[in-house]
Amino acid sequence: MKPYLICYDIQENYLRTKIGNKIIEYGLDRINKSVYLSAISESSLTTLENWLQQQMQAKGMPDDSLITLPLAAHEVQSLRVYGRNDLDKAELTGTKSTLII
Repeated sequence: MKPYLICYDIQENYLRTKIGNKIIEYGLDRINKSVYLSAISESSLTTLENWLQQQMQAKGMPDDSLITLPLAAHEVQSLRVYGRNDLDKAELTGTKSTLII
């Protein structure tokens, strides 16, 4: 799994909400209003990107945009946040280990 940043600028509320919910459904964390970040598998990313592309082509406006950007885990670790944001960098990079008892 590799961290990806997904961000968009979409005019229509309905499409913006639908896309945001789908991105969250795939496990990415909203780190800003239209910015999401988390580690995701290549196969899940491919499926998500195909769905996003279809939605943008079918329902997007000419000036709408959506960007997916791969990141290295060390880049996420050096992320700087100014203001309030409860980011768990280990979770966002897929390096958080969870012990289940």
